[in-house]
Amino acid sequence: MSGQIRCIIVDDEHGAIEILQNYISKVSRLDLISAFTDPLEALDFLSVETVDLVFMDINMPDLSGLQLSRLIQSSDTAVIFCTAYPEHALESYEIQAVDYLVKPIPFERFLAAVKRLESRSSEGGGGESGTVSARKRQLFIKSGSEIHQVDADSIAYMKKDGHYIVFRLNDRELLSRMTIMELLEQLPENEFIQVHRSWVVAINRIQVIQRYSLEIDGKEIPIGDSFREEFFKRVESIGS
Repeated sequence: MSGQIRCIIVDDEHGAIEILQNYISKVSRLDLISAFTDPLEALDFLSVETVDLVFMDINMPDLSGLQLSRLIQSSDTAVIFCTAYPEHALESYEIQAVDYLVKPIPFERFLAAVKRLESRSSEGGGGESGTVSARKRQLFIKSGSEIHQVDADSIAYMKKDGHYIVFRLNDRELLSRMTIMELLEQLPENEFIQVHRSWVVAINRIQVIQRYSLEIDGKEIPIGDSFREEFFKRVESIGS
């Protein structure tokens, strides 16, 4: 995505639109084409106009932001959700939204979302692969009744514990009910590797490697027999 980013706003609250209009006016690369309080009108507009980005509310009459985003998912239009309801974050992740902003939205958080879109475009060249690349940089992890947004760079390792996954982050741990398979589908595959049936590690956080184990932040992690060959191939490939 080169040049101006053509964008629209879809939100049924005029106050929310005014805030986004103000934010957009401060970012020279953003070109606001139109704003809609009616999602059906926005859908008609998107069927005939080329738009790079939609700032989208979720709870709207007749057609929710999640439903609208699915209707335009086949296009190259990116979506940044702007909502007062954090509980929809996981569903927005499945839709491959660029970001999920919870109202009231600080300007620096808005700006970070736009930067993420620009990073996605430069790394992925646009289209679906670029969306996936950007999406996986930020994980929405459900822990109990809360949903935490976590940057992939902050994850050191993850361990399966029964029906749960324990995430070891830079400053804390999170516990989330999911399988290893579900976990691996969310992670940037070139940055993480499964080394044991119960362990997945961040490759760039590995400090010491031995024949049957590795060490991250002083924690000894086993390397399982069925994972050893692939693990050492990856390590040798990175080191060569």
